[in-house]
Amino acid sequence: MRNLIQYLNGHGIFVIFPFLCYLFFDEFLAKRSTDFEKYSYGFFFFFFLIFSTSYFVVYHTEKMHEHQSSSSGRLKFLAHTLGIVFFLSLTFASYYWCLFDYNKSNFTNVTTENEYLDFVFYSFGVFIMNNTSKIQAESFYAKLFVGSEMLTAFITLILILANYKDLKEES
Repeated sequence: MRNLIQYLNGHGIFVIFPFLCYLFFDEFLAKRSTDFEKYSYGFFFFFFLIFSTSYFVVYHTEKMHEHQSSSSGRLKFLAHTLGIVFFLSLTFASYYWCLFDYNKSNFTNVTTENEYLDFVFYSFGVFIMNNTSKIQAESFYAKLFVGSEMLTAFITLILILANYKDLKEES
């Protein structure tokens, strides 16, 4: 249980940070800023997404090497992998919700009573590359964020996990 709390402390900021950034943007910048400032803030928003996904991918590959030397490494590695997939999906769901709240036309077919849960389900579907959700990304920014999740999923699931045995043998 202590390890779970430490894990949440270390990675929970990536799920909460988009909400904090969006709250700051909505309260202070959205109504008073120029288009250039809005686009600059959008660039920062996307840059932090790329930073956080890169952190998760690098952290995951580092953990692969830690778990391979211990006897219970496979079970810990599986639990760690599920945690990474869970946190990445929650992180992307946070970004999707912020984009949707800012402009409802970024995504279509989102129910109004459970928006965040819809985006969590959508994010899990995109991440495992089997999206059964009816949500559609419509704007350029929404497609950019969804494309980033697809790329992250490909790197995490295909390049790292599928080649885990080969990577383990080479080291």
